[in-house]
Amino acid sequence: MAQIDVDAFTSQVLSQWDWGGEDRAFGDASSPESGRRDEQQKPKVKMSVKRRMKASEREKLRMRSLAEALHQLREYLPPVYSRRAQPLTKIQTLKYTIQYIKELSSVLEQHSGPIQL
Repeated sequence: MAQIDVDAFTSQVLSQWDWGGEDRAFGDASSPESGRRDEQQKPKVKMSVKRRMKASEREKLRMRSLAEALHQLREYLPPVYSRRAQPLTKIQTLKYTIQYIKELSSVLEQHSGPIQL
């Protein structure tokens, strides 16, 4: 199997990247679904203070876990994905990771045949 210069390939892939399409919106606030939520809202049942505090703590832990997972994921991406030394947003991290995996898979396919997962 041929040896691949990963840095050279990464810079080649990134030079072809469409950087202009990264800030597209993922939904339209004027969609019909957004109006339906307001019409179908039921009166909220009040939670006890203790139960609310526990739920709040679970949510904090969930968000910390998600933030840590995204931080670890960013470490696997080549540094050129983080332009202008700004940290990537969550959605940018996921999009760039998907693109990077696709590009690496393409390289593997070119050098060793189709990938079977």
